[in-house]
Amino acid sequence: MNQGETERSGARPARRRALVTAVVAVLLLVAAGFCLARGLDTAPSTGGLLVAPVELTRVLGAWVTAAVVLATAAVLCGVDVVARFRVSRSA
Repeated sequence: MNQGETERSGARPARRRALVTAVVAVLLLVAAGFCLARGLDTAPSTGGLLVAPVELTRVLGAWVTAAVVLATAAVLCGVDVVARFRVSRSA
């Protein structure tokens, strides 16, 4: 086994981990989008007045909070992907 084979075999698991982390980041981002869409509810309302209805947005706190947490986790995973990819390129 020469030096080149050792370097390449060390880079493969790092790239695989970076790829798996990237997939997790995308899944977290999709889940955050779903939670955000679920957490914002719009409904027409006149507010009791005899005027044309206006779309009112109602925010459901638990869903929006979950979306923020998931989006933050996705960003952190993205940062980790970049770090892992840089390590695998330098190895």
